[in-house]
Amino acid sequence: MHFALALGSTLALFAIEAVPATDERIPLPMDYAYGWPIEQSSPTGFNELDLTLEVYRSVADPGLRDIGIYNARGEPVPRLISAPPEPAAVPDQAAEQALMPVYAAPGTPVADLRLTLNRSGTNVHIESVGAAAGAEPKVLAAYVADLGEETARLRAIEIDWPREIEPVIAELTVEGSANFDAWSPLGSGTVAGLAQDNARIERRRIELNARPIRYLRITWRGMPEGWRITRLVTRFSQTPQPARRESETLRPSASDPEDGGFIYEFGASPQVDRIALELPADNELVRASVYAWEPAGQHWRRVHNGLFYRLRREGGVLDNEPAAIGPVRAARWKLVVERGSSQPDPGLVLGWRPDRLLFLAQGQGPWQLVAGSVHDEQAGFPQARRYADPQMRELLKHTGTVGIATLGPREILGGTARLAASRSPEWRRWLLWLGLVVGVLLVAGMALRLVRRPPAAT
Repeated sequence: MHFALALGSTLALFAIEAVPATDERIPLPMDYAYGWPIEQSSPTGFNELDLTLEVYRSVADPGLRDIGIYNARGEPVPRLISAPPEPAAVPDQAAEQALMPVYAAPGTPVADLRLTLNRSGTNVHIESVGAAAGAEPKVLAAYVADLGEETARLRAIEIDWPREIEPVIAELTVEGSANFDAWSPLGSGTVAGLAQDNARIERRRIELNARPIRYLRITWRGMPEGWRITRLVTRFSQTPQPARRESETLRPSASDPEDGGFIYEFGASPQVDRIALELPADNELVRASVYAWEPAGQHWRRVHNGLFYRLRREGGVLDNEPAAIGPVRAARWKLVVERGSSQPDPGLVLGWRPDRLLFLAQGQGPWQLVAGSVHDEQAGFPQARRYADPQMRELLKHTGTVGIATLGPREILGGTARLAASRSPEWRRWLLWLGLVVGVLLVAGMALRLVRRPPAAT
């Protein structure tokens, strides 16, 4: 009996000692799996950088709390990770442009056309001489437009064509010039107008790369008979540089036996807000749902349902534009095709705007970003709790300019061992309860024996 009581007490005491107290020790750089040197553009107090896909794939916590910044002495400095602010909703400035058709002999390459611009007051006259000299121009070969003044804000064009010539799927090329002599490409894209499977697909806009130009030249390939542009609208940006975006195309690694869905392993958790499909075959039109895996609830959550397509005609190939979704952080994704062909190996395209990390250049540089620590997660992210103050961005209003920083090549610190889950502390809790239960039972048994013991003779 005394041995059993001692055993129960020992188990309980060992279990109590084995349950760790809250670890408030701030981790050291070597407590993390990887590190990146930080390169500053200029010495400033506050610095900001965009997280890369490599960083997203190096963390242990999908919420990015096991990311820190350290100075040259290995001391953590204040840092804050947040989603980039939404760009101001400023509409493009639209302007309808007068179109000037260019005619040439059939088969004349557009590159061989020589266009001359003769001005008489406000009149513009275009002459074209094709490679087939002397041949009378017979066919429409291009359109030219004068924007009126040189600009670097042109963002896109939108065109109309006669509805009666549809279906149309064709590729347009847009070039620009400042002097009507040297032409450089601004962009190209597929325009389309057709109806298929009770759905109308229409694309009239082509995104362009901004550069200083005044004149536009539009050419095409594979247009049906009767093609012409009936309206040209130019879109000028009224905002500065557009927000930086990144994307990644995933290939399925497995299938879900319950619904036949394609499963994709991303291994990263940026805030995905755009989804598209890369269908393996031409002339595909499918309706599908896209799901994100929720580790906390251990279930799939549907984030999008819609049409995806890849359609080919003589003039070109038309793929669906990325669909906008609410921001989702997920390392696993699933695609379930609900209607249409289910070809193998469809690519899932995920798009996002990188998170921004703001840090205070406290102490002496150089500074280093570190990431990836299961111990940090098990300890309750002490660094994130002590050094991630949401008020940091408020301080920027009083400190002036923020320096732009970038990450150098990744370095191995603690290595992949820092990402391996340590032995679960659950066994300690069970040991504690076992010791306590054994102790209670032994004490109860001793009490019962004392109650049942006959009174001593007097």
